[in-house]
Amino acid sequence: MPLKLSDDDVTAIEARIRAFEARTGTEAVTAVVDRSDHYHGLRWRAFALGVALAAPAVIVADLLRPDWVHARAALFAVATVLAAGLACALLATVWPSFERLFLQRARAEAEARQRAKALFLDRELFATPSRNGVLLFASRFERMAVVYGDRAYEGRVGPDEWQRVVDAMTPPFQDGDVRSAFAAGLDALESLLVAKGFRGDGTARNALSDRPLEPKADEQ
Repeated sequence: MPLKLSDDDVTAIEARIRAFEARTGTEAVTAVVDRSDHYHGLRWRAFALGVALAAPAVIVADLLRPDWVHARAALFAVATVLAAGLACALLATVWPSFERLFLQRARAEAEARQRAKALFLDRELFATPSRNGVLLFASRFERMAVVYGDRAYEGRVGPDEWQRVVDAMTPPFQDGDVRSAFAAGLDALESLLVAKGFRGDGTARNALSDRPLEPKADEQ
């Protein structure tokens, strides 16, 4: 999935946010990042997998063909095992889908939530008069969506209800359609907030930009 949204995507998202804000009287911000953490340990796990697969194969080969044993057999076996490990580590480096196989879901969820919270604070999304900003966040590598609300929703919107918004975003996001994921999230969020008594006066709020946030160079 390409990281950058197209101009048409941005325009559509901005229009949907303006409508959302006019109907609910709250403010929404969207953001999509490439990944929430670098996860350097995943390559070591890939290396370990390669070693774990190659070592038994070398042992079986020696058992099946004992005539292969020679003065440099040990060196050949070690080189083969290390080469397999390095190949898996390299594959994890260049192929995100393979690297993601070694990422535990709980870790991915925790890192995505932490990145969303950090983004909310770093970009000062709390700077609304009524502290009613909501961040709809998506992290591509983890294939995780997060909804992070400000203080106005404390005691009025519970974790299970935020999760329903996340659940609405997840299928299109995992299919690579970020625009539809944010549209689905905003639809679900609007229904939730209206049911909770949040109403707008038909005027879009603009304390926060409607344009999807893009990561800064030091946030990549």
